[in-house]
Amino acid sequence: MAVTSFLRKNPLFRLALPLIAGIAVGWYCGIEVPHILFLSLLSVVMLLLGLHRDSPRWLFGVAACLFMFAAGLFVEEQEELAKVPQWSTEKCRYSAQLVEEPVEGAATMKALADVESCDSSAAEGVRNRGRAYLYFPRSVEAEQLHAGSKVLLEVKMRPFINAGNPAEFDVERYYYIKGVSAYAFVGRDVWEYAGEGKPSLFVRAMSVRERVVGMCRSLSFEDEELALLSALTLGEKRDFPKELKENYSVAGASHILALSGMHLGVFYLLLITLLPLRGANRILLLVRELLVVLLLWAFAFVAGLSPSIVRAAILFTLMSVGRCLRQDSSAVSSLSFAAIVMLLFSPHLLFDLSFQLSFAAVLSILLLLPPLQSALRVQERGAVSRYLLNLLLLTVAAQLGTLPFVWYSFGVFPVYFVLTNFVVVPLAFLLMTLAVVVWALAFVPFLQQAVAVLLKLVVAAMNGCVAWIASLSGASLALPPIGAVGACCVALLLFMLAFSLVNKRRWLLVLSGSFAVLSLIFLCFTAPIKEEGTSLIVYNNGKNPLLHAVCGDRNYLVSTVPQLDAEYEYVSSPFIRREKLDEPVWVSEAYADSLVQLHDGLLSFDGLKVRMVDNEHWRDNIYVEPADIVILCRGFLGPMSELAEVYPTGCLVLDASLYANSRGRILRECAALGLQPVDILSAGAMKVVSHGDSFSLVPMRGK
Repeated sequence: MAVTSFLRKNPLFRLALPLIAGIAVGWYCGIEVPHILFLSLLSVVMLLLGLHRDSPRWLFGVAACLFMFAAGLFVEEQEELAKVPQWSTEKCRYSAQLVEEPVEGAATMKALADVESCDSSAAEGVRNRGRAYLYFPRSVEAEQLHAGSKVLLEVKMRPFINAGNPAEFDVERYYYIKGVSAYAFVGRDVWEYAGEGKPSLFVRAMSVRERVVGMCRSLSFEDEELALLSALTLGEKRDFPKELKENYSVAGASHILALSGMHLGVFYLLLITLLPLRGANRILLLVRELLVVLLLWAFAFVAGLSPSIVRAAILFTLMSVGRCLRQDSSAVSSLSFAAIVMLLFSPHLLFDLSFQLSFAAVLSILLLLPPLQSALRVQERGAVSRYLLNLLLLTVAAQLGTLPFVWYSFGVFPVYFVLTNFVVVPLAFLLMTLAVVVWALAFVPFLQQAVAVLLKLVVAAMNGCVAWIASLSGASLALPPIGAVGACCVALLLFMLAFSLVNKRRWLLVLSGSFAVLSLIFLCFTAPIKEEGTSLIVYNNGKNPLLHAVCGDRNYLVSTVPQLDAEYEYVSSPFIRREKLDEPVWVSEAYADSLVQLHDGLLSFDGLKVRMVDNEHWRDNIYVEPADIVILCRGFLGPMSELAEVYPTGCLVLDASLYANSRGRILRECAALGLQPVDILSAGAMKVVSHGDSFSLVPMRGK
């Protein structure tokens, strides 16, 4: 199928592409409103000219694409303007309504809420409403909160800020795309329950979903079984075990856990198979399709109306409308229409990974599966071989479509994804079928219990198979990091290869090979070079001081406290994984080897001496060994005038673990003494770079 023929048959796909391009350009370049208006007027003029019968045929198409490009710029600009104001930096009184069930932690309860300021005299330019995460201390009152509860509270809203540690997760971008603007810690005495608010459709859906999860618990589903069942049928992954999630990721079955078009597609197939209203009668067709659509949206409602499930519901609704009109509705056009509608209302969905993966997988299947089936003559084979081959082609097509996004976001490739999907996809279909039956038998308890037993066996088999595949040697392949440009190159290369193989165009195959070589050269030159030699990193960790001494593949984590898994997992582990370093040695007490020596808070490494001050013992030392760098950590009280006499160093560092009051006082004392300390909390992680007899501190933010 030629590209021009495909675009002609799918005009909505042709319009979706410039809309996506406009949103992307607006996101990365920030086009101003006057330029957007100029493009809009130009497109309107071209559209009017294109309507004239003597005008070229291509003019109208170009004008429509230009108009959609300007529309993408406009909606992105409006989205940016709506999110620019920040919350007040002072404590204010707010009214909040919870939109999700609170998640219980060890000491707090985390709740997503719509927050609105109660202070009508708030300063101009300050945000007075938005979505935020609230952290309540565990208490009897807090445990009574649920989706729809309203509370009055007096808190300081805090924006999400990256710590500036190397290879860290971009929390600012993640929550910005999700539309969550801040978070707040709610003390025990600064909030009160204000009754039940008027529940929105989303809140009602979340409440229904919680009742379904409760029904599953009453049927003896718990731990990993309940986690998989809730994730696969309801999209509820708050209590999903980390180890189980890692197994699905390594095995190449993460897409199974994300409630999306595949899951609704299973439910759709069940409906069109089980509903008895068939025949050529148009009234029967209309009634049947109406029932299908209503039940589809009922399932989406029970699943909490997540964006991915709403996209799929829109897609299948459009397909049903096409059948009612007795027209061959194009799945690609329906998918494109769903993308256009959702992006016009929420343009930042374009940068949401779940949106990217779901649309890329579905589009890849729609484009690649039919020609591959035709080339391999799948329909001419036996029933068993036809099923297995279709499953193989479906898996390969989905993995190829999502490869650029998975590579860019995770940098890993599941080696046994074909084996995994041969097992997981049929089990997922059976699991969802049985789950729907269990829901339908809610009013027949003895039958529901019988089906639930069978469902538990399927859930256990699925978790067991995935765990076994993930345990195989070489289950995942680490890929070199690529940027956004590299991901685009990979996507274009895959498209060209697929098109050349399907259409048997040798010239395009040669062009694809040439493009692959150029892309490989580009990735080699732009890939970050792994630094050799030694380095010392001071992490931005608000709980405890954390230093990272690296010498080749050997590395040490140095702190004033014993090993804490949280610090390792969220602060230093991303950098260690990216650089493929060995397991670090945790050093918090007296330690000495050929590379690192630590004694009484003095670290000796690579010719440097770093003193970590976290108590008042420095006052009692008769002999103080000089230090190149002095790091003031949690527990240091001062005063700075005395410390400066004991440690007359030219490099003073304020660790992120210092208490807020101590930090402010220390900064004021440093200013009075003419000292210029490096504040890790605001500057982010710093790397100590040696220059022979001297050294310097280099920021690592964004590296």
